[in-house]
Amino acid sequence: MRYPSNLLFLAGLAVALGAAPASAQEPLKIGAPVSTSGRYVAYGAQAKNGIETAVEVWKKVRGDKVAGRPIEVLFRDTQSNNAITVSLMNAFIQTDKVNIIIGPDGSNVAAAAVPPWKKLDDRPIWFMPGGSSDVIEKEVGPDPYFFHTYAWSYYYHENNVNALKALGTKKKVALLYSDGAYGRAHIEDARKYVKEAGFDLVADELVREGSADYGPTLAKIRVRRPDILYVLVQTNDAIQLTKQIHAARLNIPYLVGTAQTQLREWQEATGESQVCWTGVTTWVPGLNYPADKKEPKLFPSAADWEKMWFEKYKTSPDFLEVGYYATTILALLAVEATQSTDRERLKEWLEKQDYQTPLGDSRFKKSRVALHQAFGTMVVFQRQKQPDGSITSVLVYPEQVATGKLKPCTQ
Repeated sequence: MRYPSNLLFLAGLAVALGAAPASAQEPLKIGAPVSTSGRYVAYGAQAKNGIETAVEVWKKVRGDKVAGRPIEVLFRDTQSNNAITVSLMNAFIQTDKVNIIIGPDGSNVAAAAVPPWKKLDDRPIWFMPGGSSDVIEKEVGPDPYFFHTYAWSYYYHENNVNALKALGTKKKVALLYSDGAYGRAHIEDARKYVKEAGFDLVADELVREGSADYGPTLAKIRVRRPDILYVLVQTNDAIQLTKQIHAARLNIPYLVGTAQTQLREWQEATGESQVCWTGVTTWVPGLNYPADKKEPKLFPSAADWEKMWFEKYKTSPDFLEVGYYATTILALLAVEATQSTDRERLKEWLEKQDYQTPLGDSRFKKSRVALHQAFGTMVVFQRQKQPDGSITSVLVYPEQVATGKLKPCTQ
């Protein structure tokens, strides 16, 4: 039987379309909520740099696609605003139909992102390389599709207090924390570890986020004569507070911070008043992690990765930049290895993978509540003035990476 030529054409077209699945033509969509304006702009800028650099390196090493798909990153500004973050998460999942979410950054917006993601049965795999508040961990719970690639708040204080034990545990400690999500999330664990270590907690002061004058609070702390001032506030407040502590000449021997001490924004804004502050972080320049044996071009040694970053940006990387880089590469490797964006297949692969990244071991383990936690290893450093007048980060804990010891402040 002879068929009309138009039917033969349509039959051939159908076969051709069947041979080339639609998924091969669709982009891999990564939703990236980043705070590129507002109070968390320092975090958002790092997040964006890390993701963009990871995609650039991937394309250089592997080509423009992953599993046959072009890579499309949808950067959306949270404006450091909780309500906007909720809208963005809903749009990513319901309108954009993203395959993976990476972010957001600051603890407040990260916490706001949980309910709109968790309520949907068809939610995608979610990587969070920021957001240290354990409030987030409790709200997410043991969700199988959530992968946390930063340290939870209690890791900060376990490591901070371990570093402070070198001073002797009979020291007097004053705690100062903000009334926002960050301060409230961190304070309970800070108290817990300080007390369990045997330190004498002589002051416990709450301050308002965005305050212009910390004078009255600092006056209360002065009266208590602490040996250690332990501060739990985020970047903008930390800048203001650091300057005011320096101006007040409290003569407290040890000043303890958390993540803000690592940020260029804080360091550049505080100048001489940053000297002797400690910080605790997942990354600091100079870490000596080797390259991955399986993927040395995607995960070079920490030193080579840092060199690559400096050549590109003319400055050393910050902790979220390396965190977002490592997380994005892991996400791309998962899609490539499974040749899929199915969340079950991605989850199973992520649970089994094991790479040596510039941020350390990529294996996911269970934390207090969450099922998937990686990159929680932290180091403690102190900003110390060098003989040439420069101010650098000296590693003081743990012992195996230490390049110096804690020094008391001199004001």
